[in-house]
Amino acid sequence: MLTHLKKALLALSCGVLFMFPAFTAVASDQLLTDFTYSAQPMDVSQNVAHALMEKNGAVVIDVRTPEEYAAGHIEGAYNFPIEELHKHYGELAILKENNTPVLLYCRSGRRSGNAMMQLHKEGFSYLMNMGGVLTWEYDLTTDKTTKPFAEAVKAVTRYQP
Repeated sequence: MLTHLKKALLALSCGVLFMFPAFTAVASDQLLTDFTYSAQPMDVSQNVAHALMEKNGAVVIDVRTPEEYAAGHIEGAYNFPIEELHKHYGELAILKENNTPVLLYCRSGRRSGNAMMQLHKEGFSYLMNMGGVLTWEYDLTTDKTTKPFAEAVKAVTRYQP
């Protein structure tokens, strides 16, 4: 009797393990199908943010300190620390000129939320706070992003379901 129960649990466990990748892929497609960009600042789930990154649907900005960024950041993210954000308005102006969608993050989501509101007050649109790396379920890297910022901005294509 116990052997049959063990076999049933093992079969159920294996079935569940093989099913999750399919659920994740469908969920990501569904998340983007329901997603709409907004000119108003908004919070987005990290699953939506990741799906947008996969489609090159936004520029990703890390507002943590350079030390935090160097310790591990989302691949392709540009580091503009919130403490120095105002110093970079000239470089960031290309985002405003092109109405480029921007995903902002930090460690927990608080600083990126503040940065989002700061940029919005300066006339930037399509700003999205995706929270923090504390809850990021995908890979981080220590490799510095090498693509020039202006080139990355110009390469963004808005996702359209």
